[in-house]
Amino acid sequence: MISDIVNLLRQQVAAAVRRAAGPAAFAVVAALFTLFAIAGLFAALFFWVEPEHGPLAASLICTAVALVLAALAAIPLVLGPRKPPPQPVEPLLPQFVTLMSKSTSSLAPKQLIVTAAVAGVVLLLSARGGARR
Repeated sequence: MISDIVNLLRQQVAAAVRRAAGPAAFAVVAALFTLFAIAGLFAALFFWVEPEHGPLAASLICTAVALVLAALAAIPLVLGPRKPPPQPVEPLLPQFVTLMSKSTSSLAPKQLIVTAAVAGVVLLLSARGGARR
């Protein structure tokens, strides 16, 4: 029974990792190239402004531009609507309860009591979690 539960959990974790790994890798690569592009733009801005205003004023102008762009980029994060968390793809509780009900016929009385107690705790925790949402 324990090995079946462990295998079920492993399958769930492996599926979640596969769903998240590809987009996360592409996001990291895109962020890296974006960072290089922005650094190049700021270097170009510095060298364009530096002959007229000097190095100190040019660096302050670049800093001010960076702060304004950061503030503009943060506006949607601060003022945007909050999205509800995504619903789980497959609820794990029904699979767990079904697995426990299949394995109860082969259990001794003490093990059956422990299994019923664990199932009760799981149901209690899932009901409490559903009431908070």
